[in-house]
Amino acid sequence: MNRLTDAQIAQLAPDSAALKAGKDLANLRKWSGFAYNQRVLWGEIQGSGKDPYRTQVDLNNTAFQCSCPSRKFPCKHGIALLFLFGNKFSLFREKEEEPQWVNDWMQKRQEKLTQGSEPNQAENTELDQKTIEKRNKDKAKRKDERLALELAGAEELERFLKDLLRTGLLQLPEKGSAFFDPMVRRMVDAKANGLANYVRNFNKINYFNNNQWQSKALQNAIKAWTLIQAFKRVGDLEPDIQEQIFSQLGRTIKKKDLIENPDVLTIKDQWLLLGKRSEPMEDQMTMHRCWLLGCNTGKSAVLIDFESPFAPYEPLVVTGAILEADLVFYPSNDPLRAQIKIQGQSYHQLPPAIPFLSDWAAAQAQVAQQLAISPWADDIPQLVLQLRLVKGTDSWYLMDQAGAFWPVNTLFSENQIFYILAVSGAKPLDMSLLRMGDTVFPMGIFTENTYQIIPQ
Repeated sequence: MNRLTDAQIAQLAPDSAALKAGKDLANLRKWSGFAYNQRVLWGEIQGSGKDPYRTQVDLNNTAFQCSCPSRKFPCKHGIALLFLFGNKFSLFREKEEEPQWVNDWMQKRQEKLTQGSEPNQAENTELDQKTIEKRNKDKAKRKDERLALELAGAEELERFLKDLLRTGLLQLPEKGSAFFDPMVRRMVDAKANGLANYVRNFNKINYFNNNQWQSKALQNAIKAWTLIQAFKRVGDLEPDIQEQIFSQLGRTIKKKDLIENPDVLTIKDQWLLLGKRSEPMEDQMTMHRCWLLGCNTGKSAVLIDFESPFAPYEPLVVTGAILEADLVFYPSNDPLRAQIKIQGQSYHQLPPAIPFLSDWAAAQAQVAQQLAISPWADDIPQLVLQLRLVKGTDSWYLMDQAGAFWPVNTLFSENQIFYILAVSGAKPLDMSLLRMGDTVFPMGIFTENTYQIIPQ
């Protein structure tokens, strides 16, 4: 059973407005019939309609359900109920017997969490040989058509990059999005969204940042070029490397197909939930990424989910907790992206052994090893011992015990800098972070056998 801290509840809020409203509704006088047991928390609150809203929270596998009409997830009522449960726990009654509306929802939750662990019998019905042959033929045809589109797109981007480098990078700041956008659309038409992202990256570079933009532009061009050359020779490579290249190119595997595949890498562990980041995309889409670390295996993983106005994001895990789970990894010679296949309980007490890196030298050696396997790897999670935040002439740095330092990414806000300084008192702390190119982005800190996520 989970009782979340205020900071962890704030991490679940979809936006600041929902968080503020949830705090305002965390008032006992507004609620009736609230209770809990070891698996679920529930309560009723009067809204604008005749009947009260029914709100419930899965305490072991964090999830929310509310009868209110809000499209936000979790809604303000779910946030309020968690705040109450965390801060006024002694006033809640524990009840083994659940209301029917709570039991029905939890039953559906249980079925959802276990789906994929057993084969779908309905899909195992025998098909006649003619139908099977036709399906296989159609599938092979679609695969060949897509391959032809991807190859044409890759060759077009190859010529584009050649022309770009031939004329010189110094002209890049003058080109603007009007120069790159047509090539982005061309890559999307070629079903090569991974290549489209590399073209988009040229628009994201800060060209006013002295001469640093030149190395960033060159690194982006090299990664795109390397992917194109690898894709053109993909038939000569090992299957795991082929899968990695197809993934980088933009091909996807359905979650259901991944979970039901008996041949993919599956790891059972206690997973420390390091942190999450949300990134807006095109067409009102948002990508949510959550990084995890296996406490026993030392294996890193990232869960990726997408949100749209018509498909709200349902966080499967809460940052700063330990989750017992079986993760299945997408095929690759450097598997990182994963899905939860079987989810167990979560709790907050850290295990006795966590695989930390001793200093920046060890951290850099790990990054070099990973880049040798996958030159396109980015946002690499790491845990490093005893780092201290120091101010340089132009930016903030994290310094290790040996006196080596690494620059903090400019996306890390001033408020987050002050948070680390306040918690650490300018003393060294064990930290989790993301290696983002030649910078680092702190995610959380370890203090007194607890893990604290750094607020966004």
